[in-house]
Amino acid sequence: MPKSSGILKSVQFNLINLQGAELDENGATSLMDMILYYKSATHLDVSSNTSMGVSGWQALSYLLKQCLRRLDACNISLQDYPVQALSKALHTSRLTVLHLENTCLSGRPLFTLVGSLKKNTVLQELYLCDNELNSYQDSMQLGLLLKYNRTLQTLDLSNNTISDSGMLTKKKKKKHCWWRSALKAPVKNKFH
Repeated sequence: MPKSSGILKSVQFNLINLQGAELDENGATSLMDMILYYKSATHLDVSSNTSMGVSGWQALSYLLKQCLRRLDACNISLQDYPVQALSKALHTSRLTVLHLENTCLSGRPLFTLVGSLKKNTVLQELYLCDNELNSYQDSMQLGLLLKYNRTLQTLDLSNNTISDSGMLTKKKKKKHCWWRSALKAPVKNKFH
């Protein structure tokens, strides 16, 4: 039995921090499979692992559906397959906290993510800092997220330059959330 498997089998971790571990596709897949098999963590940080590949993201998506409560996946480009796998897993995941800072989410990736989060009934905190969110379309997607997601309590959009115009339209229609137009500080959405 590999040492990592023995450790994961005998100990329940609150956090497994793989940030910057330079995981390749095989390494990421193996570790995610072991974490899933032993259900050995509730919080996983895979930030700055840019070479996880399709298999690594598939394994992570299975893990999201089973045992994780928090995922940090920052400093990774969530283009194409990674955002699709993540979005699919978010339909049925148990995640309550999701950190996706600096993940190039502007445009189509944000559209894909929001499509999934509109139906999510568990996520409470979403951190989208430093994603170069800047277009009217990005604002519209965030407005739709706020309109349809009833469990989200914290939405951090700091260090983005998104347009308020798409959000203000939603604010008028939805009285139970508020939006702060100064987007340099964390934005919190409160639901009554």
